[in-house]
Amino acid sequence: MVVAIAAAAVAVAIGVRIWWVNETLPKIPLEYYEEGEWVALEGCFHYNSSSEPTQDYSVRVEGVSVMTYDEYMSAYGDRPEEIGRHGDQRSIVCVDLRIRNDGDEQGGFLLIEALLTPARGNEYLQIDIFSEVSLWPYNAGISTAPHTERLVHVPYVVNALDDEAYANPIEDREFTLLVSQMPVRKMIHMTVEDSPSS
Repeated sequence: MVVAIAAAAVAVAIGVRIWWVNETLPKIPLEYYEEGEWVALEGCFHYNSSSEPTQDYSVRVEGVSVMTYDEYMSAYGDRPEEIGRHGDQRSIVCVDLRIRNDGDEQGGFLLIEALLTPARGNEYLQIDIFSEVSLWPYNAGISTAPHTERLVHVPYVVNALDDEAYANPIEDREFTLLVSQMPVRKMIHMTVEDSPSS
């Protein structure tokens, strides 16, 4: 009997401690935006505010489409010799992202951490940057000159290696783009408008 009472007391104490920790942990605010809305980053970042100077940066999703490797390469790529080598699966999610810098300094946005999550939420897509035939042969971050903006067409693929990424057809049509994690987690919701050819 004494053992049972002691065990119950320990269980209650553990439960109270878990509740207290959860209640006193700092909570990261969540902000949701829609495709077409400007999202002011206001210094929000993914990992480190000093290496991700986004104070004067804003981003806006202007469109999203699902395409094949060849379609992306034909429209935006710079290595036409790769066309026809990677299958015909609609495995690329192309996010048309406009990035604006309203400040007087160069600044920068850590684009590689801007993960894309399907609405079902059980996996994520990453920028196609990790192989020799990647569609995004640029840096992990992106910078825009002061008082300018630029439109980039960011290719996302499933989290897989090399050509395996292009072998997985993407059936999802609703996504969320994570543009910052701290001190505010900012996310943009977008929907693919299917074209007659898709």
